[in-house]
Amino acid sequence: MQSVVAKPKDSEPELTHNTVRWRWGILAAAGLVMLSIFPQFSLWRDRGRDWNGGFAFFYTDEPAYAAYANALIDGRPRRNDPYTGRDNTADYPLAESLFSIQFVPAYLVAIPARALGLSVATVFIVLAPMTAFATTLAVFWLLATITKDDRAAAAFVPFVLCLGVLLSGNGVVRAFLGQQTAYVYLPFLRRYSPSIAFLCFMIFLSFVWLAITRRVRHQRVCYAIAAGLTFWFCVYSYFYLWTAALGWLSLVALLWVISRPDGWRAAVTSLALIGAIALAALVPYAVLLSHRSPTMDIAQALVYTHAPDLWRSIEIIALVIVFALLIGLKLGRASSRDPRLLITLSFALLPFVLFNQQIVTGRSLQPMHYEQFVGCYTILIAAGLAISLLWRGADSKRRLPLGLLLVIGGLAYVWGMGETWISTRRFADLNVTRDDARGVGLRLRTLAKEAGPDRLQPREVVFTPDIFTADNLPMAAPQAVLWAPHMLFFSGVTIAENKERFFQFLYYSGVDAEEFERHYTQQRLMKYAIFGWERANPRLTVNYKPITAEELATEAKDYAAYVASFDRTRANRPKLSYLFLDTQQQVDLSHLDRWYSRDAGERIGRSLLYRLTPRQD
Repeated sequence: MQSVVAKPKDSEPELTHNTVRWRWGILAAAGLVMLSIFPQFSLWRDRGRDWNGGFAFFYTDEPAYAAYANALIDGRPRRNDPYTGRDNTADYPLAESLFSIQFVPAYLVAIPARALGLSVATVFIVLAPMTAFATTLAVFWLLATITKDDRAAAAFVPFVLCLGVLLSGNGVVRAFLGQQTAYVYLPFLRRYSPSIAFLCFMIFLSFVWLAITRRVRHQRVCYAIAAGLTFWFCVYSYFYLWTAALGWLSLVALLWVISRPDGWRAAVTSLALIGAIALAALVPYAVLLSHRSPTMDIAQALVYTHAPDLWRSIEIIALVIVFALLIGLKLGRASSRDPRLLITLSFALLPFVLFNQQIVTGRSLQPMHYEQFVGCYTILIAAGLAISLLWRGADSKRRLPLGLLLVIGGLAYVWGMGETWISTRRFADLNVTRDDARGVGLRLRTLAKEAGPDRLQPREVVFTPDIFTADNLPMAAPQAVLWAPHMLFFSGVTIAENKERFFQFLYYSGVDAEEFERHYTQQRLMKYAIFGWERANPRLTVNYKPITAEELATEAKDYAAYVASFDRTRANRPKLSYLFLDTQQQVDLSHLDRWYSRDAGERIGRSLLYRLTPRQD
């Protein structure tokens, strides 16, 4: 990054020697940091002295990332399954999983945590404001180097980062439309993925811009190499960001070749160098991917299709931006050979590539993630750049008025505050429950240490009838769980074993055969466990197929057959060691008590932890 002293307002710096006054970026970063830590402060206030060290979160995938990082902190190998407790060994090799392939940010979390003796919860608490601060500066740097207007860049930072959830349709806006909403805030801060990779992605965009606009050859080469290295980082961090980076790079190359701005040959050479480094990163990635678990494609809802995916809200906004740029060209407010217009156009066109690449590749992988974590932000970047570019027109000295910038930045930040506050309050009770349950996880961790390493192979298994508690437990406890929603995302189970463990989970939770369909309608996550994510969520795939009544009836019959054939062999596969029960839950444990005896139990917070022993009678 290059930073020099700012020139007066009436002086237009050259395109390749832009000025960045970082105090504007730091001011914007401070505002985003406040939003990032508000949920945690709320949890601290709600828990007071009862706080067990947990972190506030809203995304259902964060427990899985935290569980994997926790396993690495404990010294387990890269290929591990924190839910079944299985590790990659010579006797029991594990295939690659989504987590073991995208391992770089996990190790960035685990290595310092292990060195400093920190828990994964502590690191995740710190990670939110750190990534918020760094990402804000990265976005500010990108906008400032392109617009050469640091005040506008600072105003457009909250415009980009706070309105992303609005464009992706996952926040308050869905409630206004009468639709179910997850009430998530600031999606780019989901820990540790994509928060760390998103920061790198934004830096990658700046490096590419500098590599194609610098006039000095060695500077272009240095920035091109830096861009290639950041692409390597993205490849082993988050699938949707490295594929977006590759798609955007291709768009930039195409636009530069078609429009041929000044210095386009040198720019194409830089892009070729970046592309060569990027392709080199994909060779070992392809090797890892070839050794992936068969469950990975199922869990990730990979669909083979050539169907186009048009008319998403992001694509409609993209069309508006493209038309605005074309009108600006027609009116002479922009030049078709201006690199700033071309880069703006590349951001605006990117969603069409991301949502329709399957027309060529024949593969669609949860395009909603492009909507939530990539497209919403690149479109807002394009919008900010377009506003700045078209306002300036041919007058190089013209800048967006300070009052207008304050309105843009202020309103966007207020929206971000609203999303943050609503999400925090909506999840307040759940985060309190999670932190209370963390006390049991810490107790199980102590019991594992007292028992010694012999109790870790095979690992003891914990049963809890609460689905979310089961999913969260491996964030603190080294033991395995009977079943959890994210179990299929790792490589420790087959598809058949995952289904059997889920049926066993239902059986021990007191669900009789005749109650299966009623329980299905009451428990939202059951459809994910039984039919897979691509069937349970219509937003995940392009050609969504609704679940039919006949399919549900078939599953009910399978469960009835499972219950009827349940015996001691099934009860010991796997053998349970602990029962973790929330005292505020009413659960019928008669099925469990038929096969296991419980001790007196230990009260931890509002939970009870029982040690289980298989019955001999």
